[in-house]
Amino acid sequence: MVSARQAAGRGRRADLRAGYVRAAHGVHVVAGAQVDHPDIRIAVAMTGAPESVTLGGWAAARLHERRALLGAGEPSRFPRTTRTPGAADALLFDGAAVGGRPADLRPVLLLAPPEVRLARRSGQRLLRSVVPPHERTTLEGFATTTATRTAFDLARTSAPEDAVVGLDRMRALGLLRVDDLHELVRERARWRGAAAARRALALSADGVESPQETRMRLAWLEAGLPVPLCNAEVLDQDGCFVARVDVLDPMSGLVAEYDGAVHSAADRRSADADRQERLHALGIEVLRATAVDLAGPAARTRWQGRARAAHGRAVARRAGARWRLAAAD
Repeated sequence: MVSARQAAGRGRRADLRAGYVRAAHGVHVVAGAQVDHPDIRIAVAMTGAPESVTLGGWAAARLHERRALLGAGEPSRFPRTTRTPGAADALLFDGAAVGGRPADLRPVLLLAPPEVRLARRSGQRLLRSVVPPHERTTLEGFATTTATRTAFDLARTSAPEDAVVGLDRMRALGLLRVDDLHELVRERARWRGAAAARRALALSADGVESPQETRMRLAWLEAGLPVPLCNAEVLDQDGCFVARVDVLDPMSGLVAEYDGAVHSAADRRSADADRQERLHALGIEVLRATAVDLAGPAARTRWQGRARAAHGRAVARRAGARWRLAAAD
């Protein structure tokens, strides 16, 4: 027979459960919460984790990114290379694969020494890896890898394109000094994924302002075109500003511009056409790309064919070009 006290206790537990939903084994969140939101996924993954467990990968990058954008915590040691934040300041690191479906969520990376026992939960990835004290910090209450260590782990555990996108973003926000990451990759050359990190670092660049710019630049390089400048400022012969372009090969005068959704408005299309005409009049060949051009291997191959043809036209026009680059800061 159930006593009144037992019944009351069960009733309270039932009321409590009614206000929460299960997010993972042993972890519940408030009913109505978006359980696949990256911040909730991070909190769930770190709930109950021993003190020696460190948050890493895209999740750590998200906390560093938010600190850089909001100015919370200690300021970055390095200047940003992103000049016009605007829409680019939306949080990039959300645990979704670049170019993937919304359901393609990457697990939260947790780093732990071999001797630590940690219950495995869905949505998290446990990597047995030492994180020395100088590569550990605290962000938003979580033990987190430092920016340089975050970049290293992000580059060695992510898909190749995702890795370059992540490094480009961290460089643009001033979170990462390339020499520091080069040194760490050399030191950890025998670690799992170090070769992948080295390749991603070689492909990353300063001055990139969106993931799609990164993807376009990677397609450009895969086409065999020269390593370009990112977001360079083009001047006319009198030194007057003409345009800031996404990707530019200064030797040939070929420019590649990525057209996102914002470019679909009529007034923006008109401004883009006027800008392209001014660049063309100076001897610059302009190639455009959209999400469709970068969506899959076949579309990417077609765009790369167009890119090589445009490069040939740019080379033919280079002798009569009437433009120059703005001096670097």
